Amino acid sequence: MTLDQFYALQKEEGRQLLARLANEPLGEDALLPLIERLRKDYPAELVNAAIELARLRRQAAGKFPAAMELFFTREGLEMATAAPVARHTARRYAGRRKVLDLCCGLGGDALALASAAEQVVAVDRDPLSLEMTRANARALHLDDRISFVRADVTELAQTAPFLIGPIEAVFIDPSRRGEGRRVSRRPEDYSPPLSWCLALTRVAPRVGIKLSPALDYEAMDAEVEIISLAGECKELMLWLGDFRTCARRATLLPGGDTLTDAGVSSAEIGDIGAWLYEPDPAVVRAHLIQRLAGELKLRRIDVEIAYLTGGEVHSPFLTGYRVLEVVPWGLKRLNAVLAARGIGQATIKKRGFPLTPEELRPKLKLSGPARAVLICTRAQGKAVIIMAEERF
Repeated sequence: MTLDQFYALQKEEGRQLLARLANEPLGEDALLPLIERLRKDYPAELVNAAIELARLRRQAAGKFPAAMELFFTREGLEMATAAPVARHTARRYAGRRKVLDLCCGLGGDALALASAAEQVVAVDRDPLSLEMTRANARALHLDDRISFVRADVTELAQTAPFLIGPIEAVFIDPSRRGEGRRVSRRPEDYSPPLSWCLALTRVAPRVGIKLSPALDYEAMDAEVEIISLAGECKELMLWLGDFRTCARRATLLPGGDTLTDAGVSSAEIGDIGAWLYEPDPAVVRAHLIQRLAGELKLRRIDVEIAYLTGGEVHSPFLTGYRVLEVVPWGLKRLNAVLAARGIGQATIKKRGFPLTPEELRPKLKLSGPARAVLICTRAQGKAVIIMAEERF
């Protein structure tokens, strides 16, 4: 979408067209006839832009509750922070008088920050992104709390305290894309580079940096927070300066449960007990499995496997399975146990096992009314199949 098309969509004709598209089927089969019909009443470029936006709005509904009122580009939507994650991150900025949002993109984080802080300065060098952020703020009635600056953040940040006034906190989401493609995971390939972002503590006493959860953070001198949403890792936040409260943190959304490295840990490894537990991916990625084991008096089943075992416990950080039987790996042995238990339906999970679920399933002889979860893994160095029931 061009800047001219974006402006045209905000005029009366564009708004009418978007309203008309709200209830139209937009699947591939319906698209060509729809375009031909609309082009009889509207300019071709306006139709193309409106259909693109209408489709993006439907895709964005899972990220943004007010998606049907907002503006998106395809790349911007892919990179945008989901609203529940943005709201969580913004809580650290609550009550701050002035927050600098660098590389604001389409404004997903700026909007959440504006609901927490008194004033947000949203900065981006791309004019379309900045104008979309302005329109999105207006749609959510937050435009009076956000000011907009078109600039290269690397040039602005050093002069910000002089041009904008005292900055209490900075939020930055450096681009990890180059020419529309995902770039290398190397932090110095980001735009701006991660080393530059880490130096922002010279600009403000509190800095938050949004990054990919795949980042190798071991050498980072910061609080590392891994955030998952509905069981999927969504982002890694580096908290610097006065924002830092611990070394590592795992946060689960939408509930908001959080686990830090502060507290008792346990490195015990032992036999599989009555229950097997799968930690949330945020706990695994934050390297807090031993911390969780210590708190809940559980043990690991293998030094390299992220499963815990022990008695019955309840925790938002765990998915629990009641163990029915532990079968040393062997296809003939496994099929014999499946037949003896009358298992005709199986959910297959894998961690540290030589076969994928897709490779294993055709080899199984499933017959009977019973169901089970087959957890293919390794315990104390040996491949095993844990036959279990999912309970919570």
